[in-house]
Amino acid sequence: MTTMRKSSFLLSALTILMSISTAISQSPFQNFLTCFSHHSHASNVIYTPNNTSFLTILNKKMYNKKFQSAATPKPLAIITPKNASHVQATVICAKSNNIQIRIRSGGHDYEGYSYVSDVPFVVLDMFNINSIDINLHDKTAWVDSGATLGKVYYNIAKKTNTLAFPSGICFSVGAGGHFSGGGYGNMMRKYGLSVDNIIDAIVVDANGNVLDRKSMGEDFFWAIRGGGGASFGVILSWKLQLVQVPSQVTVFNVKRYADEGAIDVVYKWQQVAPKWHKDLFITLQTNIVKNGSRNVVQVNFIGQFLGTTKRLLPLISESFPELGLKKSDCFSMPWINSTLFWYGKSFGTPLEELLVDESPPSTYFKSKSDYVKKPIPKVAIESLWKKMVEAGTMYTDWNLYGGRMAEISPSQTPFPHRAGNLFKIQYFNKWTDGSQESIERHVNFSRLIYKFMTPYVSNSPREAFLNYRDADIGANHPSNTTKFEIARTYGRKYFKGNFERLVRVKTKVDPDDFFRYEQSIPTKTW
Repeated sequence: MTTMRKSSFLLSALTILMSISTAISQSPFQNFLTCFSHHSHASNVIYTPNNTSFLTILNKKMYNKKFQSAATPKPLAIITPKNASHVQATVICAKSNNIQIRIRSGGHDYEGYSYVSDVPFVVLDMFNINSIDINLHDKTAWVDSGATLGKVYYNIAKKTNTLAFPSGICFSVGAGGHFSGGGYGNMMRKYGLSVDNIIDAIVVDANGNVLDRKSMGEDFFWAIRGGGGASFGVILSWKLQLVQVPSQVTVFNVKRYADEGAIDVVYKWQQVAPKWHKDLFITLQTNIVKNGSRNVVQVNFIGQFLGTTKRLLPLISESFPELGLKKSDCFSMPWINSTLFWYGKSFGTPLEELLVDESPPSTYFKSKSDYVKKPIPKVAIESLWKKMVEAGTMYTDWNLYGGRMAEISPSQTPFPHRAGNLFKIQYFNKWTDGSQESIERHVNFSRLIYKFMTPYVSNSPREAFLNYRDADIGANHPSNTTKFEIARTYGRKYFKGNFERLVRVKTKVDPDDFFRYEQSIPTKTW
């Protein structure tokens, strides 16, 4: 972020906080609108249900069709801020009128917490605050919360082919939520998570103040890097420390069928993969496909090596010959092109595809997550795959740990899932029939799989990944009443021993618990 941009964020507080509207209207929401107009002097950033574009904007970033139903609660308004003062006005006016805020950047919140609530609320949609400033001299970038990961990658690549940022593979994910939940990607074994490479941030707090790292303090800054920003404030921008990548990286996708020995390969992967060189990352993705006339599980061993094929092949041949990786399976390319490969785009896809604002798929889904600390037995893998074939709608991602992830203290950021993990599993069940019977059947199947996996995953607590939101592990309803015991249930699964420190930070920076949602960090009087 340039000095001018940073100063504009910090100085705008002086004008926005000079007075607070005392006008009394017929309803809290009407009073909110009056207050917002007084503080922001902007009328073209608010959409109410009376506006013809209201549903279009609301549904544009709903990635679970479940929340597009007429029965889903709708916000009183959608605020689409263009600068810090609009965000400040939203916070000040919502707080003074007891209206809940839901903050949305990319819209990939699995449980819809960024745009659905069971009490009166407004959506603060950050998509217009999306600038990116790259500084090659100190290898940093200021990234606004509304920028997508695709835009982040594209802007870095336009400046250099030897710098990158460790983050996720989905282009349309917004930086705001992705980074504040940890930021998980295929360079984590080399460089850790996104939050391990974030060095500053600009935030609007519960009083409408604009703060940077120095003015917010180290506890606040610690909390938003993995603790979920929406519990503490509205994050406007992140300062990233870019990382070094070679001019060419190597990628591959080796496919194996369950009925052709894939279980043996997967079992060996669990044993050897976490010990590999940090430059190597191989994730497993299991899908249900046709093999002849039968539905079977296909395992995709999708890999990236921060180096040449010449270096990669001996490494795999020595430690993982069961994969059968050949030179013809490997493709060398600049790092930026590998981001297209990971998203499933064909070779030769223009880089501008990273900027495409894709429409959400017309599907329903339920996701759950687990952390695995010891190899899952072959018999359990076989049983899991049989259940998946029966349902036909679930796929899983097994994301490799080790390397840098095993070296970072679990308390360095709120994200605690570090050493001791072999990999993380995401169970993703996706379907197209929106009937109530279909939704219940698929959600129940997801829960059945989760229950089946209990003996093979972490316990006490059974850990979960914050950015794979899962209401099943605990949620407060109605969302304007936070019960500490419920919060501790989901909080320990997401944050383990860091939960108590997050509660202390929350109590200090937002004592009135203004920033709250079904799985937010609670306040507590110690």
